[in-house]
Amino acid sequence: MTDADETRKKAKLLSNLEVGELSLECLETVQAICAFEQEWLALEAACTEDFTYFQNYNWCIEYYKQFADDITNKHCPIPQVFVLRQDDRPIMIWPLMRIQSRTGLKILTTATEPLGQYSNLLFDPAKFDASLGKLVLDFIIKHSKSDSLSFNNYPENSMVDKIIGTKGIKENSNLESSMLDLKRYENWDAYFQTLSKVQRKSRRRDKNKLMTQGDISYDVIKPGADGFEHLVERALDMKKQWLLETGRTSGLLDEKCTREMFKNLKSSSTSGPVVHALKLNGNPIAIELGMIKADRYYSYLGAIDWRYKDFSPGKVQIEMSQEWSMSRGMKYFDLLHDPSDYKTSWSNLKHKVISRNIPVTYKGFIYSQLWKTHIRPKLKNIYHFAGTKNRERLNKAVSIFQKKS
Repeated sequence: MTDADETRKKAKLLSNLEVGELSLECLETVQAICAFEQEWLALEAACTEDFTYFQNYNWCIEYYKQFADDITNKHCPIPQVFVLRQDDRPIMIWPLMRIQSRTGLKILTTATEPLGQYSNLLFDPAKFDASLGKLVLDFIIKHSKSDSLSFNNYPENSMVDKIIGTKGIKENSNLESSMLDLKRYENWDAYFQTLSKVQRKSRRRDKNKLMTQGDISYDVIKPGADGFEHLVERALDMKKQWLLETGRTSGLLDEKCTREMFKNLKSSSTSGPVVHALKLNGNPIAIELGMIKADRYYSYLGAIDWRYKDFSPGKVQIEMSQEWSMSRGMKYFDLLHDPSDYKTSWSNLKHKVISRNIPVTYKGFIYSQLWKTHIRPKLKNIYHFAGTKNRERLNKAVSIFQKKS
């Protein structure tokens, strides 16, 4: 799209929504989003909403550059970054994207998913509220050029939750984010003493067992420092091996675009990624890629060297990661919302996440009502509890079906 085309599109949108001094535009190209960088960063810094790391500029632009910058591929996501302005200054940014499935369905959905973990938006708390958000949402629905809108995994009581309300069809899922509320405790020792005697003994035993194998050390590295990109690569390789050993598919984690995106993530004054590396005799055996936004730490991707699985390196690493987060003033250590039994012993707080689908066409209604709300959640649940061997059989069956279709 040329600059002139972009200007015409903006003018068209402005003519469709003008409430007093408010105007709405949609950025659809990587070029347009890059030109908007400073305004995005300014609103990002002003937004006090929780659960917004996956809407920050660096995360979104790196995703769009890697996955949404190929106009020759009709299945390539198309950025849909909606910007609400007041007196020509942004007061809301809602990063979305439009995708087209193999069946031809066009879905407007949460930007950067499934890599992004929370659906949310950025806004100026002094100038934007849910009533304005509802106007924006009505406009998006009307002009989406999509069969359905999918808002996946947005936190309960977030601004997105207040805007969407009961609109559309709620998915049959009971996902909750697990997190450790660090602000309850004066220091790490105070938290450790709240654990049961069995838990304390188990954690000490895990660390002592690992120490019998050699010298252990722990590094925390930020983007730009030596070793950051190498550790990201190593973490993805270890995660791929773990997924293979447990009968799961690596999906996007095995794609070059994902690796490049993660390696290119940068830090700002208030947010950014860090890599935690638990090392044995100088070699990483457990790595965690985490993200920080204000006072919240997101435990995004953890991986272990499969050869040391019997020594619980992942448990040792996550404890050290939580202790590090507390020492840096983090108030929450967020383990995210994918269902995993291990999270119970590492968290003391739950936060519900919601997914709703708003159909626009009849095809979109079938997709939202049957597939997203009923069939897909049941299949995911079956897959999760299927066991390694059964998952391997299911993966082969799906692979054969995809080759024939």
